[in-house]
Amino acid sequence: MTGTGIVWARVEDGFHVGSRTGEFVGYIDRQPDGRYLAYDSRSACAGSFSDLTTAMRALAVRATPGSAADEPPIELREIR
Repeated sequence: MTGTGIVWARVEDGFHVGSRTGEFVGYIDRQPDGRYLAYDSRSACAGSFSDLTTAMRALAVRATPGSAADEPPIELREIR
């Protein structure tokens, strides 16, 4: 698998929303202490993470049937 197909939008500083082909995947909210809390498409907490890409990967694995934790790294790009 070359990618998750998930597009992440930074809605505001510290708050990211993911979607794939128009379907809501989940969101990530940075806490005041710097942790990232990830929530799936049903707003169930998927965990607490020390960095954004790890939180994104956790939601990608959860949202992608048959995906593995050893997938390629997530690439972050700013698109204006």
